[in-house]
Amino acid sequence: MTQAAEKFESIKKGMRGARTALPDTMKAWGAFHEKAMASGAVDAKTKELIALGIALSVRCHNCIILHVQACKKLGVTREEIMSVYEVAMVMGGGPAMTSSAELIDALDEYYLLTAKS
Repeated sequence: MTQAAEKFESIKKGMRGARTALPDTMKAWGAFHEKAMASGAVDAKTKELIALGIALSVRCHNCIILHVQACKKLGVTREEIMSVYEVAMVMGGGPAMTSSAELIDALDEYYLLTAKS
């Protein structure tokens, strides 16, 4: 299992624990997330790219993994993600640039490895 896959499993485990401890809150959060990320005036793909850019800028390593995976499911290309990374570096500076390790690990996990299967 790759680092991104291990981290993803850890995130899912944590979320299951949160759903057990706070079922109403997590249900409300899930509904809010689903509504916010759905296509509307801005399509879902663009929203995912925005979310990834924010995750990179604020250096939320778990979010980077989750949003790269979501981008892959929506047909976002690796090149589009790297373009968003450039904008994240502009907005977040050097600290955002240090998110490259998580980004590249997640890209390799969800883009390179799936291309081989």
